[in-house]
Amino acid sequence: MPTRVMEKPADPVAEWLAPLADDPAGAVAFLSEVTDRVSHPGSGRILVPGGGPVADALAGEGYEVHLEPGPRFDTGYLGADVLSRLPDQRDQLRAIGRYSRLLRPGGALVVQGRHPDPTCWAADARVRTVDDVRQIVQLADASLPLRYVWPAELDLMAELAGLALDSRWGGWYGEPVTCGGFVVSVYRS
Repeated sequence: MPTRVMEKPADPVAEWLAPLADDPAGAVAFLSEVTDRVSHPGSGRILVPGGGPVADALAGEGYEVHLEPGPRFDTGYLGADVLSRLPDQRDQLRAIGRYSRLLRPGGALVVQGRHPDPTCWAADARVRTVDDVRQIVQLADASLPLRYVWPAELDLMAELAGLALDSRWGGWYGEPVTCGGFVVSVYRS
């Protein structure tokens, strides 16, 4: 009798964010460099919520990697979908504040996301609706909406949490930030 293999359904959010998430080696190199700047090279404490290939590779490089909050960290990493999955600005602000309090003095918070481009997203087949007022994107086949964050808004959230912008890039390799592209922001405590 034939056996039916059930495939894990694709996560529409992960697919939408795939170009940056599909480069764990780039993420590891970037996070290693940031951590080495704020701690002893090769020995920093890094918070990577949820784990995955980036956490595994950083641990393999000799870093002390934690998947859940604990004692103070040299670097905290909020992956591409962490803030966007929070439903409103207040929740996003609380998350930035919570991660800020987990950093040791001089530590770094790396926040990965997309630079908003609602006009372009409205033409994207993966996007069902865009609400410019609430800053919400509803992806086709996604059960929950995503709330996008403008870079200036993220900077203000970080400032309210006691962090200052250190640098911002369009990817892991120092690319310039472009509208609709990916953004990697580094904040220092």
